[in-house]
Amino acid sequence: MTDRSAINELTILFDHILEEHGFGWDHWHSLLWNLHNVRPEDWDALPVGGGRTIRELVIHIGRGWAVYGDNGLTGKPRQWGDDDLDGILPGTSPAEVERWLRAAHARYREALTKLSDHQLDDRAEAVWGEKFEIRRLIELQIQTSFYHIGEINHIRALLQGNDDWDHQDMGREDEQ
Repeated sequence: MTDRSAINELTILFDHILEEHGFGWDHWHSLLWNLHNVRPEDWDALPVGGGRTIRELVIHIGRGWAVYGDNGLTGKPRQWGDDDLDGILPGTSPAEVERWLRAAHARYREALTKLSDHQLDDRAEAVWGEKFEIRRLIELQIQTSFYHIGEINHIRALLQGNDDWDHQDMGREDEQ
């Protein structure tokens, strides 16, 4: 039997990026929860002095999952910017982007769950060409995703003129 305890834990952490279920009400850091209060007009808006939109950040996260899921975990070649995931593209509406994002998440997750713990020490290529242990590339996707989720929340707060602290749940109390 193959040891998969580390892979199982990494899969749980990766799943929590998209949707948090483990802490009940405290899922404020998940991507879908942070997109919950993004208005349609916020998707392509730039805050004063900003350089990226929420849509661009969401697609950047999904691209990372697709590229690293293919290149880093399965060895299948995928170029940055190749957004076609078995016929699913980001589209233009928030709903289309979310559908594509879920497909990118599922693709990475599937590749991750096929690994064994001993493969975490194998080396694979990052998008910039340098080789790292697979465990480091997985860590990169988890950390980078949460970093960009924070950016998304900050841009949303700037565009809407509010900040979503725990004690200011922005009207989502009824959905818990």
